[in-house]
Amino acid sequence: MGISNLKAGKTTDSLLLKLLQDDFRPRLEKAVKKLSADNYTSMPFAMLVDLTTKCDLGCSWCIDKYVLSKNKEIPEKRMLKLLEEFKKAGIRSIVYFGGGEPMMYNKINEILTKTYNLGIDYAINTNGIMLERASETISKTCSWIRISLDSASEEKYKELHDGKNYFKKIVENIKILNKNKKGTVGTSFVVMENNVDEIFEAAKLIKKIGCDFIQFKPRYIPNIKNERSLTKYIANLNNRVKKELEKAKRLDDATFAVLITGSMETLLSSEPVNQRKGYTYCAAQQFVPLVTPYGVYVCPNLRGSEKGKIGDISAGSFKNIWESKQRKKIIKQINPSKDCKLACLRHQINSVINSIIENKKIGVDLLSLIKETKDNDISDKYFI
Repeated sequence: MGISNLKAGKTTDSLLLKLLQDDFRPRLEKAVKKLSADNYTSMPFAMLVDLTTKCDLGCSWCIDKYVLSKNKEIPEKRMLKLLEEFKKAGIRSIVYFGGGEPMMYNKINEILTKTYNLGIDYAINTNGIMLERASETISKTCSWIRISLDSASEEKYKELHDGKNYFKKIVENIKILNKNKKGTVGTSFVVMENNVDEIFEAAKLIKKIGCDFIQFKPRYIPNIKNERSLTKYIANLNNRVKKELEKAKRLDDATFAVLITGSMETLLSSEPVNQRKGYTYCAAQQFVPLVTPYGVYVCPNLRGSEKGKIGDISAGSFKNIWESKQRKKIIKQINPSKDCKLACLRHQINSVINSIIENKKIGVDLLSLIKETKDNDISDKYFI
């Protein structure tokens, strides 16, 4: 998996590019045809899965902290069955996501092994503290993993995490993983007022210990009502943040990528923090839904909210939930131009797909005019 491919577009917001790949194009064309006829039955391309709501860190800035106290997880037997349902539905990739720490899931090795054996690519987001529980499995079977590490020093880590001191352990866990990795290994760094000065040092450290990338993103204010907004105070530190990011970018080369999220770029530009959306339908929900221990949601930004809940995997199959009247009702109710004030990762894909759908309705095949993206343009090609 070439690192030069990982850097497509210079940011991590490449959902649109991934959907336009040769491998996805036929399925995308079928989905657009159905969507233009108000038919929402096409199966998603990828899945986000929260295995558990348990977390051993509890970051104060965590956007999912309101669900962490639920202390729930998807039962192993149900999760194994669910993976078979995903395979049958044609889902090609899974990201074991957020809403809890996946390494705290009791049967994590069994789930990851099953995912791999079914031929489903998978990725993991983790805080890295308990990485040793599954490092051998991950090194052999994982397509990419992103470890949260928002500091470059032990002192800063303790300051950010109320005295908890896992910094050295996490760094060592990453080093071990990098020695035998099959896929891509990197870290994410949430830029906050009190860690700006460690942006460059963090990038330098992560490159030194053998990672493939570091991702920089802004802090959000958690809000279960889907009104999460970018923190305002970073805007007052723009010059310092920009200076540090520019220094970090100099480390970007053929072996290491410095990635800046679209929301980070928005915050550092003159664009409004609250993203304006000129469309009333969220097309992105068709492609990447979220499964959690307490419900299935059309969007991770609606995790825990009844506004986005379409069912519960404890009460039925994923296919039945996906094709249910409840999902259609939720889709019709959500109006991104009014309901989604946050700087959404999926804004670009929504703008383009909505335009394609509207043109399809009047007989214009806009999709056929858009150049296909080659597979080798993006490394994590099934992760959308």
